Amino acid sequence: MNRHVVSKLGLALFAVLGALAVTPLFFIVADIYIKGVPAIVKLGGLNFLTDLPPAPYDERGGIGPQLVGTLYMTLLGALLGFAVGFPIGVYLGEFRKEFFASVARAGVNILVEFPTITIGLFVYTLFTVFAGGQLNEWLRGLAHSLAALVGDWARQFVGPLGQFNAYAGSLALAVVMAPYVALFTASAYASIEQPLREAAYALAGSEFKAVFVVLRKAVSRAVLVAALLGTAKIAGETAPLLFTAFGNIYYAPFTEPTAAVPLWVWYAAQTPYEVQIASAYGASAVLLTIVLALFLVARLRGG
Repeated sequence: MNRHVVSKLGLALFAVLGALAVTPLFFIVADIYIKGVPAIVKLGGLNFLTDLPPAPYDERGGIGPQLVGTLYMTLLGALLGFAVGFPIGVYLGEFRKEFFASVARAGVNILVEFPTITIGLFVYTLFTVFAGGQLNEWLRGLAHSLAALVGDWARQFVGPLGQFNAYAGSLALAVVMAPYVALFTASAYASIEQPLREAAYALAGSEFKAVFVVLRKAVSRAVLVAALLGTAKIAGETAPLLFTAFGNIYYAPFTEPTAAVPLWVWYAAQTPYEVQIASAYGASAVLLTIVLALFLVARLRGG
């Protein structure tokens, strides 16, 4: 058989396999938007983003507390996860030939595959042991001082920590995100060509400036993509929040059980009430839009 024909057949086969690979994704996205967008319109339109979730026999409702909780915990988790994951990634990529770097990379790879629900349980245990007592007394005093200085709204963010709270959820999300950022960053630093690395060390004058200033600029786009993809990853996480944020149906201080969109979807989709199932589809559409927007920005910035 003519080798050009074989080549075209091979390309056609790969095209078919590629189409089959993305077909499930297409159907999932289509199903969520086909059912989610009408649900949002029916349950209140734009008010869906601010209203309380519907009770079983309500006709309208929203995901206001859930959306606020998700945005807050994702923001804190992303900042902390990046702050931890980036320097680890620099070490793995820039000093990859060292023994401890190899050990650290193995640990990071294991953490990527770790069941996220166990991370939530671990963080819950930490907060159970360390949150309370003297720490909560100090936080109570800090909340009182801030309230006197800027107003009572500060108590929404600072105060004695309950058994479940937004900060435990954020910490769990940060632990989930950090290894992804570390691996992306390590790959970016490892891809820097040796002449550029030598020039950076020669010009910077110190190893710290060479690694974190000069070479960082060379991989800044890849690092930004790592941060965006890591944020998209944790925005939809449910399991780590079950033992940490726990969930809520009301607007509440972040020091208490905190609502999240994934937790509401998990709960509402199991109920027998049509309005709550519709709310779950609407919440899924909102969450999917946030995640796809982050992926789109990452794609545009990544080139």
